[in-house]
Amino acid sequence: MSEDEQQPPEATQETTAAPDGSANLEAIMHIPLEVSVELGRVNIPLHEVVRMGRGTVLKLHKEANAMVEVLANGTVFARGEVVKADGKLGVRITSVVAPSERIRALA
Repeated sequence: MSEDEQQPPEATQETTAAPDGSANLEAIMHIPLEVSVELGRVNIPLHEVVRMGRGTVLKLHKEANAMVEVLANGTVFARGEVVKADGKLGVRITSVVAPSERIRALA
């Protein structure tokens, strides 16, 4: 057997980059990212955290209808509003950071 026949087909095929770089971009499009929604943040003293228990309400510094940020790996890429869908909470995206800025922020 020749050397090429012993290797899996993936190992013998080379990815050639298109002039616009789309082959390189396609290679990373399936990388999983952690997407999270930030409702708000608050600074509270440790003694209050220690006293928290079931039923404690943590008040955030946002109005109930305020916009939320949607993050990918900790970087804001969109903003939206909280909605209720089929009895669950969701986010309706209302604005998205420009694609070039999103890619630059994730790099």
